[in-house]
Amino acid sequence: MKAIKRYLTSGLVIAMSLITINSGLAASNAKPVFFPDSGAPARIQFLGNIDGENFFNNTNSAYGNRFPDYVPTTSVKDANPFLRPSAISTFKEEVFVCDLGKNQITILNFNTKQVSKIDYKFKAPVSITVDADGTRYVLDAGSSKVLAFSAQNKFLRSFGNAEAWKPIDAAVVGELIYVIDGKKDQVLVFNKLSGDLVKSFGQNGENQGEFDMAASIKSDKNGLLYISNTMNGRVDIFNGDGKFLGQYGTVPNTASGNFAHPQGIALDRENRIYVVDNSFENVQIFNDKKQFLMPFGYVGNTAGGLNMPYAIAIDYDNSSYFSKMVAPGRSIEYIILVANQTGDHKISVFGFLKQ
Repeated sequence: MKAIKRYLTSGLVIAMSLITINSGLAASNAKPVFFPDSGAPARIQFLGNIDGENFFNNTNSAYGNRFPDYVPTTSVKDANPFLRPSAISTFKEEVFVCDLGKNQITILNFNTKQVSKIDYKFKAPVSITVDADGTRYVLDAGSSKVLAFSAQNKFLRSFGNAEAWKPIDAAVVGELIYVIDGKKDQVLVFNKLSGDLVKSFGQNGENQGEFDMAASIKSDKNGLLYISNTMNGRVDIFNGDGKFLGQYGTVPNTASGNFAHPQGIALDRENRIYVVDNSFENVQIFNDKKQFLMPFGYVGNTAGGLNMPYAIAIDYDNSSYFSKMVAPGRSIEYIILVANQTGDHKISVFGFLKQ
């Protein structure tokens, strides 16, 4: 399996380089960038980028795809750029960005057009999960703690594992919070209020129910858990008790509907799953029957391009802010935010088009 992984990674370098060349040519004009780009009906449109803390003020540089005749400007940079976004989450009018380069969490409020930060000295904030009541759960890998903050960003409490561990990502389901432990490749389940450890499941390995660098965990409306199993090249499905139910993808490979290194996961209201692959440098969409629907995203610093994408979030509440970017005759149902760890643009914004 390790040999297969090395082979696939080297093969992807060549494949992605070719895609970069083609996508750069395609993005040289000012036309809307749609996906799929193969002549099939457009479902997703690239809308622009959020590069840093001055997003609401940089009206001339925040987007790379204005209409009808806008030419992208690359010379203007955000004065306070994001450095290494590791996670992105949304709650009502707020978008949260975990920036490992600055060890801070930035909050963009699309109602007030203000930018703020959670006032706390984080050591390595790798992820943030927001509960239905607005409680923010920040996973700080540097302190090996789960930190809870109120909807007003006031520190409430912290908890963790008595043993050495490395919290990576979390999902809240009812009174429980499921946390990926990157040290032992397992999922620890805590009571979200008391911090008591309730149970755990999973271990390092390649078999069903085992993980090799699990990176992201999300829950759907039925309480099922989806976990990106990065080095095993798949997304695994579990019930709340940790029982393995199935998977997306097989072994790591380059075929559509499979993965090389899946990372961030998001689900929309129709239970479509969006999976970031930072080797393919794209996002793949599947329906709830595990059927592959389409990919989106080019490679590189071009309109619709992604650069080592790592995290993803779906936002129904703030799509109106981006309506001015939508192509004439089109409208969007929600926006898709993809966090890039390298490249000129750190958060790429796409719109899911109404049909």
